[in-house]
Amino acid sequence: MSAVQPAVNPRRLLSERQTSTVTALLDAALAELRKSGFDQLSLRSVAHRAGVTHTTAYSYFTSKSHLIAELHWRQLQHVPSVRLPTTASFSDRVRAAFSGPATAMANEPALAEAVLSAFVTNEPNVLRVRDAIGRELSARVSAALGDQDQPKTHVALLTHYSGAMLVAGMLTHDFLDVIEQMDSLAHLVDHG
Repeated sequence: MSAVQPAVNPRRLLSERQTSTVTALLDAALAELRKSGFDQLSLRSVAHRAGVTHTTAYSYFTSKSHLIAELHWRQLQHVPSVRLPTTASFSDRVRAAFSGPATAMANEPALAEAVLSAFVTNEPNVLRVRDAIGRELSARVSAALGDQDQPKTHVALLTHYSGAMLVAGMLTHDFLDVIEQMDSLAHLVDHG
């Protein structure tokens, strides 16, 4: 069996109190997203809900896009590790790599929609978290594919997944459809 090792956390080392504040802000952000959506979200409203000042919120998150990126990072960290027997088929391995992240997005549609908006920015803190998320997804693919992990296939799978998530984020498909799309690509690669 193979398992994903978590990527390096994009947030610097924090004290217990700081970690508690960040957690409160992330929890408040998710509640605000569910209530109002990304367009209405503000760091002020999140800070108010978390019981801290907006100045405190800005000391941890430079923008609402940065906040959403970190919220998505946290979401991905709660997706169970990829664990497969070494005899699993290529398609089963691809499904295992991507079904957890896609299901997590499907279960939080307000966050999924916000991630699409947040990730298109070039803010340094968003890029840093986005890179950590990319490394995490790449590690999941490597763990799932095991000895079948080839560079061109790896990049093709990640590219297809990113595109499928983008299309789902534009609300033209359900995020759970991404799992089936990845399965279809796996069958094409495996039998092509």
